[in-house]
Amino acid sequence: MDVKVSGRPRARAIVTVPASKSISHRALIAASLAEGTSTIRRLVDNADTQATIRCLRHLGADVENAGDTILVYGKGISYDGEVLDCSESGSTLRFLIPIAVVQQRPVVFTGHGRLMHRPLDVYADLFARENLPFAQAGEYLRVQGPLSAGTFDIDGSISSQFITGLLFALPLLSGDSLIRIRPPYESRSYVGLTEQVLVRSGLEIQDDGLTIFIKGSQHYQPINVSVEGDASQAAFFGVLAGITDTSITLQGLNPASRQGDMAFVSALERAGVIVETSASGDGFGISGAGKLHSGTIDLADCPDLGPVLFALASQCEGTTVFTNAGRLRVKESDRIACMEEEMGKMGCDISSTRDTVTVRGRTAVRGNVEVDGHNDHRIVMALAVLAGCADGPVTIHGAEAINKSYPGFFDDLRLTGMEVQ
Repeated sequence: MDVKVSGRPRARAIVTVPASKSISHRALIAASLAEGTSTIRRLVDNADTQATIRCLRHLGADVENAGDTILVYGKGISYDGEVLDCSESGSTLRFLIPIAVVQQRPVVFTGHGRLMHRPLDVYADLFARENLPFAQAGEYLRVQGPLSAGTFDIDGSISSQFITGLLFALPLLSGDSLIRIRPPYESRSYVGLTEQVLVRSGLEIQDDGLTIFIKGSQHYQPINVSVEGDASQAAFFGVLAGITDTSITLQGLNPASRQGDMAFVSALERAGVIVETSASGDGFGISGAGKLHSGTIDLADCPDLGPVLFALASQCEGTTVFTNAGRLRVKESDRIACMEEEMGKMGCDISSTRDTVTVRGRTAVRGNVEVDGHNDHRIVMALAVLAGCADGPVTIHGAEAINKSYPGFFDDLRLTGMEVQ
């Protein structure tokens, strides 16, 4: 799908932030592992969460829509033998691998796009140490348990998703377990989100920073939750307001959220954008304030913000350096290389090393160009935001990639007054 984005936002607009994808995955999995009925309100509906729901059904859960509410009837793990298709969702695959091997029956996973080529070394090494089958061939991965309780040493610099997967599975094992995390410990806030859901499910987790103790033989309890707004999606509209000198009110976002991507707020403030908590306490008012300032931004705990913050940096005076950015190279695309390529077409000055990105601003953004989304939802949305500064329309190829996380993105972009064809 090609989408042409043009124009600028109106002076004031309101956008309701979709529910958090990260929390939606976690709530669905915890509910499926409980015996009984869980109620999840405001679950985000996108390709990634649909992949998780499909896999959980094959692992024994019943999931039903009831208006704007999801009912999950958990029965513990009861695998039906079907291939678990994770689509392009890294969270689905990495969260479910340890859960799948709590039981003994072999489980086969598959995926699409770059998913099955993204790093799984943490699990491959763990399975080898545990003497458990872990066989990857092309687009398929075959694993088999049962996993045993014990001590698990995990490299914290690769992805917190491996830690989350273990956190879901280890309480179900018969003995106590310990996760030891080797620093640097990146995306720690995502582990915090997992632990929030586990505690809400009635489980005991003791986190001492680089070690996490998990008591064995625990039982998940049904949950009743409402999923808060997604900080990483809110960031796109926050940056749009900042670089176009307009005002956008973001509704449905918890200002006290523990999501790591809430770092978008401090990034905007450091750049000189005005951010105010709304009077209702359920979001922010964000306003551009003219000249924006450059600086240094650490992406270790918020890698998903990278593409849209590169767009912000292009409109800041001076040079912005992004550190600990290397993990962006093993997402749905190499997000650093792709943003270099596409922002370059739009006249921006961006360069990189393996682990850093440098953006020199302020640059005039070129319109009347065609760019590619590289089958990556965050690339598409970041380019659409940058188009708000362009001197002509920007055509984005492969714009359907937004369905992975934010199917309503272009509808919400229209709400700001921009033209989308």
